Amino acid sequence: MFKNAMKYTLVGACSLFAFVATPSLSAAADFEVETVFEDALYGGAIGALVGAGAMLISSHPTSNWDYILTGAGVGIIGGAAYGVYTSSRSLAKIEDGKMVVGVPTPQIKVENYNDNTVVALQADLLKVNY
Repeated sequence: MFKNAMKYTLVGACSLFAFVATPSLSAAADFEVETVFEDALYGGAIGALVGAGAMLISSHPTSNWDYILTGAGVGIIGGAAYGVYTSSRSLAKIEDGKMVVGVPTPQIKVENYNDNTVVALQADLLKVNY
C-alpha cells in the first residue's frame, strides 16, 4: 500500500512540475477571464501542495489523502475569487481600440440623499479609457 502511495505521489509531483515548468509564450492577456482561470489554476496547485504537506505531517499520512483534494478545492475557489477581485471592474472595457470582456465586480457605495444614508450595490458595464 505504501509503495503504491509513493508511486502516485511521485507521478503527481513530476506531472505538476512538468506542467508548471513548461515555457509559454510571452503575450499580454486580452481577457480578464484568462487571468481568473490562471489564478484559479495556480491556487489549486498551491492548495494541493499545502494539502500534501498537511497530510505528510499528520499522524497517519496514508489515510489522509483527502487533505490534498480539500487543499486543491479551497485553492481553486480562493484563486478564482482573487482573480475576479483583481481583474477588470467592468463587463466590457475598450483599450487601444480593442474590446476586452471581463467579469464585473460589484462595488458597495454609501451615499447621503436628503439626510438619509443609502447603501447601493453597483457594477460597471462599460469602461472606456481615453
